[in-house]
Amino acid sequence: MDERAHPVRQAARIFLVLLIALALVTAFVRAPGTFDDYAFVQWGKTLVLDGPFKGYGLLRHQTELDYPPVGLFIMWLSLVAGHAAGLSDLLSFKLPLALAGLAAMPVAWWCNRSAGEALLLTLIVIPFGLILGYTDVVYLPFLLLALYAGAAERFAVAGFALAVAALIKWQPIILAPIFLLAAFRARRDLRQLAIVLAPTVLLVVFVLALFGAAACFDVFVTATKDDYLSGQGANAGWLLSYLFEVLHLGGLQLQANGAVAILQTPSPAPAVGWAMSGLRIAFYLLFAASLGIYFAGRRTAAAFLTSALSCCVVQFSWNSGVHENHLFPSMIIGFVGWQMRAVEPFVFAAVAAIAVLNVVLFYGFGDGFSFGDLFGFDGTVLLAVGELILFGLVFDLQIRTCLGREMAGAGPGLP
Repeated sequence: MDERAHPVRQAARIFLVLLIALALVTAFVRAPGTFDDYAFVQWGKTLVLDGPFKGYGLLRHQTELDYPPVGLFIMWLSLVAGHAAGLSDLLSFKLPLALAGLAAMPVAWWCNRSAGEALLLTLIVIPFGLILGYTDVVYLPFLLLALYAGAAERFAVAGFALAVAALIKWQPIILAPIFLLAAFRARRDLRQLAIVLAPTVLLVVFVLALFGAAACFDVFVTATKDDYLSGQGANAGWLLSYLFEVLHLGGLQLQANGAVAILQTPSPAPAVGWAMSGLRIAFYLLFAASLGIYFAGRRTAAAFLTSALSCCVVQFSWNSGVHENHLFPSMIIGFVGWQMRAVEPFVFAAVAAIAVLNVVLFYGFGDGFSFGDLFGFDGTVLLAVGELILFGLVFDLQIRTCLGREMAGAGPGLP
């Protein structure tokens, strides 16, 4: 007999998982986080002073704001609620991160009724949310819902949830093409597709009307203009940064502790600009290939999830301007794919390990730790090599799942 089916055992497991989750929250909620946390608090204070809608427009002019409006609205709400409850700025900032992480647990449990899977999700997102303060965790429940609904071809729910996630932070928008393609394959009728996606469109129009379409558009453009080869994302751009600095191209060099320095354009070395263009071309070609493989292949939950994972990993591996936390959506897709037996356990474990290591090797646990300080060699270079190997494994998995022999047992995994 499956122990999960026994109501007493299941209740005991759920209660134990909740206790562990609450213990983790109390243990890490006071972790200092990164400098970005301070910037978020300052933005939030501007919104408290001027109101969330007017304040968003002011931040757009006063700072290089690159975050979508709903994420900042949540920050405003958390500061108002936190200060009313007598919490410090840091605890007020961490409040939505903790609540979103806890809210994601029942969503994850719903897939297979597994308390252990819900606990695993909590453990892998702790370094991002409570410890280092990345706001990716705030959109986590909505991204989970979008993936489960998309795998079950419930695209009205999937599109709406994905839109909410992208309006909290831009990263999930990379999944919009694969969701649209999946919805079109399921409906094959533009009128039906329009009806299904109408709630999503109405949500976006409503948010744009509240915060100003021009402001939102300008902020989105700013978010796409990062002129780094790599913004501490352990990927192809990071490897090129290391190579250029080791070769001293244009006077470039490693930092004094042996760590790789972030390279931007314009640069003293023309090769940096050429490399950035090459990375973007590689990204566009590989992203288009991922979409094409899905369109030409099977219409199954496993094909949808592995293709979504491939699109996200392609973006992290080959695009320029990628930051250290941008593998977070890939980790969540890998988790859902593993739950639904669409993603091999090793692939999910590797995605999760590299995602967590990418933030920890750069920021420790909010204590400014640098891997270069330890050995005089930046270990994130090795992580970047591993990430590109992971890209190959994910791309191969997508091809096998969509065009070859699908993994046995892959299915919606939904009631």
